Amino acid sequence: MTHSNGTRTTIAPAASPRRTRHAAESGANESGPSSAVEGYGRGCRPALTRLLSAIGLDVVYERGQGDTLWLRRDGRPVPILDLVGGYGANLFGHHHPELVAVARRCFDEQLPFHAQASVRPGAARLAEALRRRVGDYVVILTNSGTETIEAALKHAILERRRSTFWAVRGAFHGKSLGAIQLTWSYRGPYAGLGPRVRFLDPDDPRDWQSAARDIGDVAGIVLEPVAGEGGMRPLPAPFVAWVQATCGAAGVPVIADEIQSGMGRTGTFLASEWLGIEPDYVCLAKSLGGGIAKIGALLVRRRRFVEEFSLKHTSTFAEDDYGCAIALEALRLLDRDDVLARCRARGQFLIDSLRRVQARFPDQVKDVRGLGLMVGFELRDHADARSYALRMLSRQDYLGYVAAAFMLNVHDLRVMPSLGDSRTLRLEPSAYVAETALARFVRAAEDLCATLRAENVARLTGHTVGSTPGATLDYSGGARPDAQEEPRTPRRVAFIGHALLDEHVTIVDPSYRVFDKERLERYLDRAARVVDPIVFDRIHVRSKTGDEVHLSFVGLIIPSRHFTRAMHERDSQWITDKIETAVRVAKDAGCGVVGFGGYTSIVTASCRRVRTHGIALTSGNSLTVGMGVAALREAARERGIDLGSSRLAVLGATGNIASTYAALMAPEVREIVLVVRKLGSSKVRAVLAGVRAAAPGARVRVVDDLTALAECPLIVAASSTPEPLIYPEHIGSGPVVICDISLPSNVADAVRLECPNALVVQGGVVRLPLDDDFSIAGIPLAPGHVYACMAETLLMGLEGSSHGSVGPVTVAGVRSAMAMAEKHGFSLADIHANDAASSLMGAAYTRDDRPSAG
Repeated sequence: MTHSNGTRTTIAPAASPRRTRHAAESGANESGPSSAVEGYGRGCRPALTRLLSAIGLDVVYERGQGDTLWLRRDGRPVPILDLVGGYGANLFGHHHPELVAVARRCFDEQLPFHAQASVRPGAARLAEALRRRVGDYVVILTNSGTETIEAALKHAILERRRSTFWAVRGAFHGKSLGAIQLTWSYRGPYAGLGPRVRFLDPDDPRDWQSAARDIGDVAGIVLEPVAGEGGMRPLPAPFVAWVQATCGAAGVPVIADEIQSGMGRTGTFLASEWLGIEPDYVCLAKSLGGGIAKIGALLVRRRRFVEEFSLKHTSTFAEDDYGCAIALEALRLLDRDDVLARCRARGQFLIDSLRRVQARFPDQVKDVRGLGLMVGFELRDHADARSYALRMLSRQDYLGYVAAAFMLNVHDLRVMPSLGDSRTLRLEPSAYVAETALARFVRAAEDLCATLRAENVARLTGHTVGSTPGATLDYSGGARPDAQEEPRTPRRVAFIGHALLDEHVTIVDPSYRVFDKERLERYLDRAARVVDPIVFDRIHVRSKTGDEVHLSFVGLIIPSRHFTRAMHERDSQWITDKIETAVRVAKDAGCGVVGFGGYTSIVTASCRRVRTHGIALTSGNSLTVGMGVAALREAARERGIDLGSSRLAVLGATGNIASTYAALMAPEVREIVLVVRKLGSSKVRAVLAGVRAAAPGARVRVVDDLTALAECPLIVAASSTPEPLIYPEHIGSGPVVICDISLPSNVADAVRLECPNALVVQGGVVRLPLDDDFSIAGIPLAPGHVYACMAETLLMGLEGSSHGSVGPVTVAGVRSAMAMAEKHGFSLADIHANDAASSLMGAAYTRDDRPSAG
């Protein structure tokens, strides 16, 4: 359906909000889900819990059986189809009854769990059962996958007397210190603290040939026949053939990591069989324990096995009869239930069905791949989407997690992205999964793709605040709100900005307009601590001298209220960390200067708390003050207000910007009225000293009551309070000029509506000399205009200057900034040019929202 405004509606099956409510919301007691999430975040995984909570995966599962997990939603149990399968460990489903029966029998019969340094009959039986399947190997039992990899590395070093390994780019082999050296995505902080590793590109024969020159130094090659965390990617056949030939000729052992792909999941007992790999070592775990025991196994060909290793490598918990009994039962079930054939059939059904989805949505689905029930559904990169939010989710590798949360909360399906390829949803259900269950996922995947195609981020993520519209409004057809220009000049600067009001995010992503004020506030509360800054707009600005500068706008999804709350609660470190990240983003983009907009300069003490070096900083406050003073003078002239006979009220007077205004204007007006929050503050004395130094004979009065504004025909509003402070009752009867340089506005929209005698001007706004169409999406200014703090950043780039407004603003600094502006043609904006934009700043607040006057 196409609407008159150009949007299209795709009707989807009606879906009510499915958000799992925590105990605090549903009236549950303190032992409910909310308490569990809080305790887990505080005591176990703080960063992970923040991420799960932000995107809607912070759920508590109460029970599992087969391919179903149950969570509690609104006080009732809800079944969730589990397609994650314990990251491959649940080949037999949750709590397979015959595996559970074996576990109970072990406890009933009181089989010894700890009988180290004795003959372990369970281990012997398991080793024999594995040898019957794969050949003449010696079996070393372990407790987990990563421990199995560690054992393989140790044995290879002992066998080969070398310590360099080959691994495959994109591989995942565990996170213990040795295994993580082989893990492509997570090794960074630990690189070099274990065996040396040379990564091979499986798609680049030249890379293989280069590596082969040093094969004499190699202890072994570790590879996954099907990369699990790397995105469910089978190894390319040419690479496999090269590995077999090259390593075989050099005597280098091929170590097959079958921890996730083994035990029949791909349709053969080992995935190596599909690909023609003849491994010297085999690593098993996950499904070997039937989903209820922690057990792994390293298999080493007998002719390569170093018997000394069986003395050197031991473990407190390995070889226990409990784990071995369950593994033996799992192997029995493989044969009895023809699990391998089940995996082949169900996997082919799923892959064929998803490829039909890919054919319908080629711009949303990049690939469908896998073997058996080890399937990857890869979404396309949406880093260049029209939607700012969709672009951000994709660039910061959250798209797969958001897709998983959509599946969970809207369709009652559990999937997860691959850790090393986050746009690929991994599908590893049990071998007993029904085709009807897989068809449910296929239908949900179609809905996901339709939502992505429509770039409807509110529908994709609205479940986090209890909103999931049944119809998918299409927002993909509108004009792109941002500019993307590649730099054509070495003069490059960046500017860090943030959402001034919650409502401003709807300017850059209109799908958020479906949220009411309360939902939008909760939505941004969830996102603010998780989402990192990224570059949104990239655009050139020209000087009247003929020079130009390239600007990268780095956006923070943090509204002003978060800054003030964080500073009030002394919890601003997380915001400071985000700003540091933004500075590094600017530096990595090749920028020589970075400017700080809105509250970013306040929370960093006018840039003085920034730790990143090698890039010039500026708060832009010098030009902000200079242009504000010019705007005040121009507005007073227009309204016929004589400066020399008028009072000037300065709101937020203890702030550096406001106090500089007072010092600059004191020689020109009859009286300065400093409006402060606390009369006894030590900052007040410093401001008074500065004003009297600038104008020794000036009359200065200090008040803490906003009613004093009614006596003043001139008002400078520069408070850092994020809500309006000035209302109609604060306005006198004669002509009044309010120079508002606060972001968000200190002036309620009611002043513009009810006080025709009052002229409200945005003081810190600059008109560019040549770029009349300049705009940054989300900044509520008329085209061709910028805030003065951004203008100062641009001027520093044009001048090649590294001396910006860092620390307190000075009169000399203001004059220097104004001189730069004049040189390059940056002028005061028409004081009426941004009236509409200015009204946006106060329109979101009603009279009932006003804070106290203090």
